[in-house]
Amino acid sequence: MVGRSSRRGSWKHVVAASAVGAILLATGSPELATATPRNGPSWGAVRAARASEEATQQQVQALRRQLTTLQASADRATIRQQEAAQRYAAALSKQRAAQQRLQTLRLQSRRAERTAAASGARIAGMTAELAHTGGGDLSATLLTTGADTDDVLYQVSTTQHLSQRSATVLAQAQMDQRLVDHLAAQQAEASAALREATDALEPAVKAAEAAASASSRQLTNIEQRENTALEQLAYLRGTAKEAERAYWEAERARNAEAALDESHGHGTQPAPPGRPQPPTGSKPPAGSVPEPPSVAEPPAGSKPPAAPKPPAAPKPPAAPKPPAAPKPPVPPSQPSPPAQSAAAAVAYARAQIGKRYVLGTAGPDTFDCSGLVMAAYNSVGVPTGGHNVVWQYNYFAAQGRLVPMAQRRPGDVLFYSSNGTASGGYHDSIYTGNGMMVEAANPNVGVVERAIWSPSQLLPYVARPTGHI
Repeated sequence: MVGRSSRRGSWKHVVAASAVGAILLATGSPELATATPRNGPSWGAVRAARASEEATQQQVQALRRQLTTLQASADRATIRQQEAAQRYAAALSKQRAAQQRLQTLRLQSRRAERTAAASGARIAGMTAELAHTGGGDLSATLLTTGADTDDVLYQVSTTQHLSQRSATVLAQAQMDQRLVDHLAAQQAEASAALREATDALEPAVKAAEAAASASSRQLTNIEQRENTALEQLAYLRGTAKEAERAYWEAERARNAEAALDESHGHGTQPAPPGRPQPPTGSKPPAGSVPEPPSVAEPPAGSKPPAAPKPPAAPKPPAAPKPPAAPKPPVPPSQPSPPAQSAAAAVAYARAQIGKRYVLGTAGPDTFDCSGLVMAAYNSVGVPTGGHNVVWQYNYFAAQGRLVPMAQRRPGDVLFYSSNGTASGGYHDSIYTGNGMMVEAANPNVGVVERAIWSPSQLLPYVARPTGHI
């Protein structure tokens, strides 16, 4: 895996990935003093150390501590950048849902208006008929006053000359007009919701842009320090700098795997019975993408009343019942063999290494973190619950596809959280085994395969999109 990372992108970009998105310089964070670690040993000290084996070993240890300090600082910066990215993704998803709801309501309104117009034409015909059957005064009033639809329906409803057939036409017209009015009110609410979502998106965009700008400034500094430390290690140990890079990356992966084993074990915990219970605070979504509520179409016709008794006064329209929440899609009843599906998803993700990171995208040329996870498993026909870290975790929880971290295996989805629960999810990636993962990291690095960083930030459950639980 180290060799593959070296082939697809230079190791310094893999290490520097942890620094991308740091916002400490831009925000004036109290951690600014620790965001840029102090310099390691000077070249003079390193050259002098080669005169003594003991001094050489001391300098090697000092340089490794320097690399560890740099990595810890970079990890903290990464967390902040990705939390900002998740807030942006959540705001963008909310805006898109509001846009979809408004569009759906507009389509429903146009259909309802056409239906109401047809009903209005039938009412017009009815008034003409009433003119010949004793409703001449009403007919003249309707035709000369320019009354609006509601007035027309009210005045028709008060006449004493309604037959059973005309009462049916009136009831249908009233129902059609109530639907038009209700949809108009819903459109106004949806328009307000879209404006609110758009207003909330703007600061999220600015925060993400600020994070990207700050990370770019810090990236050069950390790359230089990493390179210097590795060059000094290579000088002291008589190796090539590339070899030291590979060694350091492999060591980080071993440490990450050991940290996960220490915290969660590996293969020692039984799977929870039935659906595994996620950490407190997670709530499965109704579906992969929130669907806007729909309004049922009115019946083609209504049953005539027993007696043509006109109402004394029009009743206010009853509030329609909200539609039932959409059920999440059910996983395939016969999932593909675990090795085949998981391996194919990992292969897809690895094939994207080197591609750019762009928020809100899921391929084919750019990805964000949840977009890469979604695209990788969609490539093998497995749904992931939508394009959002929290949605994906909750979807897998609802489908019974979570397993303890101790039972992790290649192809599982890792979830990072800022508060130890699903609600704090801010990043996800695909575990490839032996302390490594494939992720869409950030705008400066893109898609990489590297050692798992900050294992303590991972949720204790991983998602297994396909195969046996």
